[in-house]
Amino acid sequence: MNPLIYGYVRALPGLGVEDIDRLRGDIAAFAQHQGFVLPHVFTEHTWTRVTAWEALVTACRWTRTRNVVVPSWQHLNTQRSLSTTAQQTLQDAIRGQVWFASAVIRTGEAS
Repeated sequence: MNPLIYGYVRALPGLGVEDIDRLRGDIAAFAQHQGFVLPHVFTEHTWTRVTAWEALVTACRWTRTRNVVVPSWQHLNTQRSLSTTAQQTLQDAIRGQVWFASAVIRTGEAS
């Protein structure tokens, strides 16, 4: 059985509905390419909130899922240093790995 991975997208300023749909598709393509099962992509519709983030962490803990994929580091925080901190916080919370779909789309390989 393939491992689970959850997706997370933050509706950053300037992203429309079509952009969010495309990003969700990128996450699905990443999951399939890497051999994961993707049960859900959590979407933070208000980029200044963390409701979807909290639901993501809860789902990962409940299902013991150790992998999360985001479109790019900006979906964790738009400031690079804070994004790195958010990535580490999420990895600690799920005791796992945060993947960036953009790295696979750009290079064809996981980072």
